[in-house]
Amino acid sequence: MRKKFYVLCLPALMLSACASYEERPIDLGREAVAWRELSDAVARERTELTFADAKLIGLALNPELNRARASLAKSRAVRDASGWWEDPAVSFSVKRVLNTSAQPWAYTPGASLTIPVTGLPALAEEAAERYAEADYWTLVQAELDFAAGLAEMWTDCAVVEAKLRVAGLYLLNAREERARLERLFDAGEVTAAELQKENDRVNAAELEKRDLDARFVDVRSRIAAQLGLAPTVARALKLDAALPAGVPAAAPSPTPEELAELPRVRAALARYSASETALKTEIRRQYPELSLSPSYELDGNDEFADSFTLGVGFTLPLWNRNRLGVAEAEGKREVVRIETLALWQDQFHLLRRLEAEQEIAENHCRAQETRSRDFLRRTEKIYAEIDAGETLPTALSEAAAQNFTASLAYCDALGDFLKARIRIEALKARRK
Repeated sequence: MRKKFYVLCLPALMLSACASYEERPIDLGREAVAWRELSDAVARERTELTFADAKLIGLALNPELNRARASLAKSRAVRDASGWWEDPAVSFSVKRVLNTSAQPWAYTPGASLTIPVTGLPALAEEAAERYAEADYWTLVQAELDFAAGLAEMWTDCAVVEAKLRVAGLYLLNAREERARLERLFDAGEVTAAELQKENDRVNAAELEKRDLDARFVDVRSRIAAQLGLAPTVARALKLDAALPAGVPAAAPSPTPEELAELPRVRAALARYSASETALKTEIRRQYPELSLSPSYELDGNDEFADSFTLGVGFTLPLWNRNRLGVAEAEGKREVVRIETLALWQDQFHLLRRLEAEQEIAENHCRAQETRSRDFLRRTEKIYAEIDAGETLPTALSEAAAQNFTASLAYCDALGDFLKARIRIEALKARRK
């Protein structure tokens, strides 16, 4: 009875060790409905999205981040499944002895087991650990890049909203000024050419506002895509984006030690470590593993002529076994080493470019701030001169147009400077 139990348990045990397949088809229609419903819920949940809210939403829904997380999950699953010994093999043979009057049958159950004396399973586990570490730092870098990219888009949105406010106020005043000049034209105090200049200014401002409206829709659509939301909610999103009141200080540059701690550099170092482990693995494959094959022959005769056999086997590396694998692994390690050093060196070149970009943007921004402030004071002075009859009626229109242009230029310059700061700050961001 006990033998039958063991015979039944052995197949069940073998089947339980096998992986099962579960089909997961993609229904694009259902996925689209779920995507829209989730996006609508996000848009309804908050009347106005702050940058912190948007960052949390994007960290959860951004497709590239989820792809990086799936890659990390795969690497960790491979790591957990690495380092196992080869499964033992079980055999069973039946022998029939011919031309004998005794019991002609003999049975030989046997098994074989490979003992990894070269340590290959441990090396496979170490390599899988290094690849999982590289994917982890790749995910961290992707999250930092996402946050920096979102911050730049947020700045673009703030710039467009500020320029829209400036354009709206200017158009309102310009239309009133045009109506005033039309009355003066009817009274013969303003020439047709001067009135036409004012019409040209109003038309140019209306075209500028139309372009700003298009840019506003575009930047909101890009933010929705960055957050992983459906495009149908882009117009419904209300974003709390605003430019600072003044020009902030320049961002300090990261140190060489901080550059070396960047997640992308640490990911490259982890991949290089994996390539070294791969080379050690190929070298170890040159040496033979030890295999043991014990068997027990059960004779069916009554003389009890049973026998036990122990087989020991290994291969002899007579012709430099696995020479090709070693050469490929050694060459790949050198390639990865050069790529890692080149990536690290590129960070210094990138930093120098960003430092120059930030310096130019800051100087331009502060110059535009001074220019805009000067035009504003000049406009206030012209109001007083008009009231005193000391200047022409069209002087106010010209000053207002110059002030409008200077205000728009300052918004653009401030946005460029803020984005330059964001890019430098991104080179200092890292996770322990």
